[in-house]
Amino acid sequence: MGKANMPIALNDLEIFINGENKLAGIGSVQLPNLETTTVTINQIGMVSEYEAPLTGHYKKLESKIKMECIDETLLNFNNEGELFIECKGVIQKMNKITHAATYVGLDITFKGMLKKFDGPDLKPGNKLEASLDLSLSYYKVVIDGKEIAFLDVFNRISNINGETNGKIRRMLGLS
Repeated sequence: MGKANMPIALNDLEIFINGENKLAGIGSVQLPNLETTTVTINQIGMVSEYEAPLTGHYKKLESKIKMECIDETLLNFNNEGELFIECKGVIQKMNKITHAATYVGLDITFKGMLKKFDGPDLKPGNKLEASLDLSLSYYKVVIDGKEIAFLDVFNRISNINGETNGKIRRMLGLS
């Protein structure tokens, strides 16, 4: 039989911005897509083009915070310094043998700067929905204490499911 615990859903989530969870009205956080940078090659002796992934290189990292409704707590969200965001959550699983719920921790952190603010449409009776787009320089995902993804743009560090750029860093004399 396969794994005993089936992941079901994100049970709950708290979001901390620069160590505080004072930003009211957050509806969801869209995490970055991890897309490897590639180089297209088409050389003599090849029957087609090939997109070669570059180890440890990724396209830009972006995140979006969607607001259900904004208020004055948004005033502290600016580019005076780097924004450090931590999403602490609980993943609920179901045990196929006992039929009981089990839980594992989820900890996602990222750092970046505010890139865009999509303001709300003002209409009486409507929500004041808005969104904040961030350009990220640091991104880390830990599930149940295990590091799944870690990218530090400025320090040339990448680790996705155990595939690191450590050998390249050592050859460059960086570690």
